[in-house]
Amino acid sequence: MCSTAWISKLLLAVVGPLLSGSAVVPGLGGLFLLFINRSYRHFIGNDYLLLPASLSFVVAGLLLLTGIIGLCVAFNQRHCQRGTFLYLVLILFGLEVTTGTIGYINSVRVMPADLDRFNEIFRNYNSNDSMSESRAVDRLQKNMHCCGVRNYTDWTQFPWYVQSGNDSVPQSCCARNFTTCKGDMEEPELLYTQGCLLTLRDELQWIFLFTLGWVVAVCCLQTLGVLMICLRTNTDSAPYQLLNTDNFS
Repeated sequence: MCSTAWISKLLLAVVGPLLSGSAVVPGLGGLFLLFINRSYRHFIGNDYLLLPASLSFVVAGLLLLTGIIGLCVAFNQRHCQRGTFLYLVLILFGLEVTTGTIGYINSVRVMPADLDRFNEIFRNYNSNDSMSESRAVDRLQKNMHCCGVRNYTDWTQFPWYVQSGNDSVPQSCCARNFTTCKGDMEEPELLYTQGCLLTLRDELQWIFLFTLGWVVAVCCLQTLGVLMICLRTNTDSAPYQLLNTDNFS
C-alpha cells in the first residue's frame, strides 16, 4: 500500500507541472490563429477562426489551473482538491476535443463561397491602389509563396492581366530567389505557381493537425492524472475494522 501511494504521489507530482506546461501550446496556438485571422481576414471571412482561438485561450487557462491543483493533490490529502481536479479534467476533455474538431473541419472544407470570395478580391486587384484588399493579395502571395486563386494562370482571367499591358502577373508572384523576375507569364520557373486558396487551407490544416496531436498527448496525461487520483483515493481509504461486541454485553 505504501509503495503504491508513493508511486501515485510521484506521478501526480510529474503530471501536474506537465499539464501546466502544456498550456503554452494552446496559448501560442490561439495567438497564431488571431494573427492569421487578422492578416488574411479578407480571404477567410466570417471570423470562424475566432471560435477555436477563443477556445484555445480557455483551454490554456484551465490547463494551467488543473496542473497546479494536480500538484497540490500530490502533497496533501484534501478530497475537495481531488474532486476539483477530476471535474476540471472532464471539462478539458470536452473543450480540447471540440477545439480540435471545429478547427480541423473548418480548415479542410473549401466551400464555393470561399472560391467566390477569392475570385472577387483578385478580380479587384490593382497594384497602384491603396485599397486594403489589394495589399492583402500581395501580402498573401508573398507570405504563402503562392500566385492566383487555384494557380498562377488564373491571373489571365482578371482585369490586372490586361491592364498591365505586358501579359504579366503581380510582382508579389515572383519567387524571392529570383531578383530579375518581372512577373512574365512566359517564365513560370521564376514564379510561384501554386494557388493561394489551397495553400492557405493547407497552412491552416497543418496547424490543426498539430493541435489534434497535442490534444491526444494531453488527454493521455489527463487520463494518467485521473488514474493516479483514483489510486490515491483507494489507498487512503480507512480499512474496515471489526466491531468489538464486548462493549455492548
